[in-house]
This record gives sequence, structure tokens and C-alpha cells, in this order.
Amino acid sequence: MNYELSQDQIEFKKKFREFCEKGILPRAFQVDAAASFPWENYRRLAQEGFFGLLFPAPYGGTQKPFLTSVIAWEELARACPSTFLSAVLGSILAGTAVYRYGKEEQKRTYLPGLIEGEKLGAFALTEPQGGSDIAALKTTAQKNGSTYVMNGTKAFVINGPLADITILFALIDSRADQQKKMGVFIIEKGTAGFFAGPALDKLGARGAPVSDLAFQNCRVPETQVLSIPGEGLSVARKMKEISRLGYAAYSLGIAQAALEEAVQYARKRQAFGRPIAHFQEISFKVADMQMYVDTGRLLVYHAAWMLDDGMEAGTDVAIAKLFTSEAATWCATTAVQIHGGYGYLKGYRVEQLYRDAKLGEIGEGTSEMQRRTIARSLLGEGY
Repeated sequence: MNYELSQDQIEFKKKFREFCEKGILPRAFQVDAAASFPWENYRRLAQEGFFGLLFPAPYGGTQKPFLTSVIAWEELARACPSTFLSAVLGSILAGTAVYRYGKEEQKRTYLPGLIEGEKLGAFALTEPQGGSDIAALKTTAQKNGSTYVMNGTKAFVINGPLADITILFALIDSRADQQKKMGVFIIEKGTAGFFAGPALDKLGARGAPVSDLAFQNCRVPETQVLSIPGEGLSVARKMKEISRLGYAAYSLGIAQAALEEAVQYARKRQAFGRPIAHFQEISFKVADMQMYVDTGRLLVYHAAWMLDDGMEAGTDVAIAKLFTSEAATWCATTAVQIHGGYGYLKGYRVEQLYRDAKLGEIGEGTSEMQRRTIARSLLGEGY
């Protein structure tokens, strides 16, 4: 692997960071404080072409590789983690499912609106009783003529209260083989029997609305089936690789932001007649933060490169997510410690980053589940 970014990617990273610094970061505090959806950020991202990075020109995109997209994802997470979650793990993830597994008519119907930022997307897989166990679904979709009748509940759905388009996973045949039980559906906002719950009050990433979704005899036409009926488990596993890569980029951006805040504060904060950066206790902390950020970035870029090359990347994505999520939590904690009492106060960015970071160790498979994935790749399925 060539670890050097291309000149185009270097210029793209610089330009997109400048965009995030001017167009996204100034509203990050208000988005978190008010727990309000970042509509203005969303509009600016659409104008910048952010939502089209993974999609080809016929649908309004520019189709860049995953590595280029990850560069943008990191910068957005560095500027505003809430905006990142709604944009990437909501709309872009939903759009990717449609692009990879949808029929041509479905792609032309739904992708342009998502890419232009006119529609919000959501990805509904997790259920209250299932957590990280994606095979333990209880939501059902019973075939009835040319429609499916859905019943069940989804939990922790990013963009759930507002989404125009939701990608839903449900059991279509409980008696079938484990690999053939599940179907994938496109659910439109306003469908009878489909109810989005209110936004949940969260510790961090407060501007990204998350809710439960309920389905009560919700009738969905068979034209809304995504992929081949029964192939849902395979689709879920492949989509999890992308969403976990997204969470790795989320954590990487937070770790980078925490490092920058810590360095800036250590240079200006005076104690005992000189900046605290002169003390080994502080300088070693920021050195370790840089080590974690750089290592995490290599792991994330490597996983993205593998996906671009069509390689089996599940384990490498798990390693990238596990490392960066725990590194982000450590970096954010350390940044608060460096800030001392001020780091514990609302209004200081490290306080927000501290709260935002924890989600990386929980979302789209906990750290324990990532370790399980990595261990299984080494020891075999029987362990």
C-alpha cells in the first residue's frame, strides 16, 4: 500500500478542512447546546457536494473512493460530531444501501434527493432487545399479496424523528435458514402504520436526533423491497462494514480535535510562571495523544483502502473502529484533564468532545463486539 495521499486528496483535505472551519465549526456549540438538528450545516454540506462523494454522476454525485470520503468524514467529525452522525451514519449510509442493493428505478427515485440534501435518510437495523446481535430481529414483514405487512420496533435510529427515507431490516420468513430469513425495505415518511418516536435526550452528539421507530400493521408495497427478499442478513453485514468505518472516522475526528484543543491550551495556560506545556506531565500527555491519533488514522485509511480494493475488510474495519473509539475517549479525557477545572465547564469545547467521544465505543457494535470479531478471525468460528 502507498501510504501517501495523492496530490488531489491532499488538496481536497485542505479545502474541505477550510470549509468545515468556516461553515460548520462556528455552529457546533449551538447545535449541541440546543440539541437541535443542524439544518444550516446540512444545507452547506449539500452545496459543497459532500453527500455525493460515494455516488456516480448519473444520480448527482462525484464518486470518489472510500479513502477520499474518509478524509472528508474525519474533517466533518472534527468540526461537529452531531452533524457528522446525521449526515454520514444517517443519510449517506441509507443512500449507500440504495445504491449498492437497489433496483435502477429505486436509485433514480431516492438518490438525487439524498445527494442534493433535500431528503434525510435513516438506517434502521438495531432493535431494543437485540443490540449488537443483528440476527436477533423480531420486527416482521409478512407477505400479503403485493404488499408486506410490518410489525415491530427499531431502536436508536439516527435521524429517526425526521427521516424522509428509512432503510429497514425485518424478518420475512422465520422458518427459513438463518441466512435467508431477513428482508430489506425502503420506508417513506408518512406511510400508514409507521410511527417515529420523539428524539431521545442523549449524553453527547446532541444535535443528531435519535429515536425509536414503530410499525403497526404498516403496509409496504413489494416495489419497496431492497435487494433480493431473504438476503437481508448479507446486506446488513456488508453495510455494517461501512457504518463501522464511519464510526472510526467519527472517533478519529474527535481525537484530532481533542489533541488540538489540548495543545492550544497547554501553550497559553500559565502556572508557576510559565506555560504548562513546559511541564513533562503535560508534554508527555500531548505526545501520547499524537501517537494515538496518528496510529488511528493509519488504521482507518488502511481499512478504507481495503474497501476500495474490493478486499475482505471486516476484521480490519473492526480493528480501526475499536482502536480509534477507545483512543478518542482517552484523548478527550486527557484533554479535559489538561484543561483542569475549565475542562469540566460548559462552554469549553473539550467538555463537549468528552461527551461526544463515548458513543464511538458503543455505536454500531460495542468495543466488546469488535474484539469478538477480531478474535474470531484469529481463532475460527468455533470460539
